[in-house]
Amino acid sequence: MKTWWQHRTLRLRLALWYAGGGTLLLAAFSFTLYTFVAQRMARPLDHHLRAQLAEITTHLAVTSGGAISWDGVSVPTDQRWSPYNRWFELWDENGRLARRFWPFDEANLELLPIAPARGRETISVFYVAPEIRLRVLSTPYPVPGVPAGWMIRVLTIHEPVADALGALRWIIIITLPVVIALLVFGGYFLTRRWLRPLDRMVAAATHITADDLSQRLPVVHAHDELGRLATVFNVTLDRLESAFVALDRFVADASHELRTPLTTLRSVGEVGLKRARTPEEYQEIIGSMLEEAQRLQLLTQRLLELATAEGGAQNLQCQPVQLDDYLSQCVGEIAVLADYKEQKIALTTVPGLAFTDPVLLRQALQNLLDNAIKHSPARTTIRVALTDTEPTWTVSVTDEGPGIPAGHSARITERFYRADSSRSRTKGFGLGLALTKAYVRALGGELNHRPSLPHGSTFSIILPKN
Repeated sequence: MKTWWQHRTLRLRLALWYAGGGTLLLAAFSFTLYTFVAQRMARPLDHHLRAQLAEITTHLAVTSGGAISWDGVSVPTDQRWSPYNRWFELWDENGRLARRFWPFDEANLELLPIAPARGRETISVFYVAPEIRLRVLSTPYPVPGVPAGWMIRVLTIHEPVADALGALRWIIIITLPVVIALLVFGGYFLTRRWLRPLDRMVAAATHITADDLSQRLPVVHAHDELGRLATVFNVTLDRLESAFVALDRFVADASHELRTPLTTLRSVGEVGLKRARTPEEYQEIIGSMLEEAQRLQLLTQRLLELATAEGGAQNLQCQPVQLDDYLSQCVGEIAVLADYKEQKIALTTVPGLAFTDPVLLRQALQNLLDNAIKHSPARTTIRVALTDTEPTWTVSVTDEGPGIPAGHSARITERFYRADSSRSRTKGFGLGLALTKAYVRALGGELNHRPSLPHGSTFSIILPKN
């Protein structure tokens, strides 16, 4: 049963749930309505019967010998009915009819009331003719000298107002299946209409492939559940498309970067083998090949580092780090590179403590400093600053290089991307900022860039304090 249910469509399951719940509610409502109406309609008749019983017992008397009197006057045995206008029966201790007072000719009746159940009060309905129904109240009646007592039954016409119960019962029996059918088909129709956007989403999703990620799911109503679901999927598709575009560009750029040293290696080797050469010439050729092999090895290593950082495989070893002392140590280690270009590194800090991975922070900071040294002219100053930007710390590196041209700032952290020829003249692969961004993201921070006036660039590492 469970497997069958799981294999049904969502609209069918919703329709069945809707119909089943509606059926139970309607059945409960119909039962409650019928019971309430029956009690309300029968209550006046029962009250009338009890009032008649109370009045009859005040006038009626039965002796131990079975003689019946009304207001102390003996009632003749041959009197069928009297102007007392009270319909009642008396049944003796043996369950035999003693007297019956009513206005009907028993010869014209099809059925007569049977003996009442002894010892308890009951209310029942008797058919005595096709068009005559009697509602009766039976109750014990004490008789002197008779321990078991008699039974008295008060009768009245079952008024036409009570017939409405039968009509109500038939209305419920006939209309309930109709209403249930309407619930089933109406529920299926409504769920089919409400889930139609989902069908469109499915149809659109089947046409989205890795070769064509430009298509998007239709959003019919942006504020309902299906609309929000389609919007989230479209945002995800945007990210996937951007990732695929970046991957294609990365593959193309990596192929280009790898092709250059491989082509150089092959060319140098082919040229060296064309003719016999002196040991010195072979040594120079082998030196050129080793230089290109070293470049190829360095590129491969950087690509592996970038893949590791972006793939989240870094094993973070977070610990409390005194940032001002740590930045001073990092700057001191890389200052030797700045000395070759007669550059100065000016450090400005405030006391600061952060819970972070010192190794990744060192690699990110040294990448920024290495870039600043490469792209800044000789005899310039590179400024490193630590500022408190509650609830974060900001480490900024400002150079006096050519800066990043307008419109390129958003792409400078892409792999193999170089903003212009002035930056590409330095020896590099365009992977430094991409790797730095991956390191900073692994630390839970951000890498930002802004131009530094009148020229130069400022790169900022924003780190959480905790």
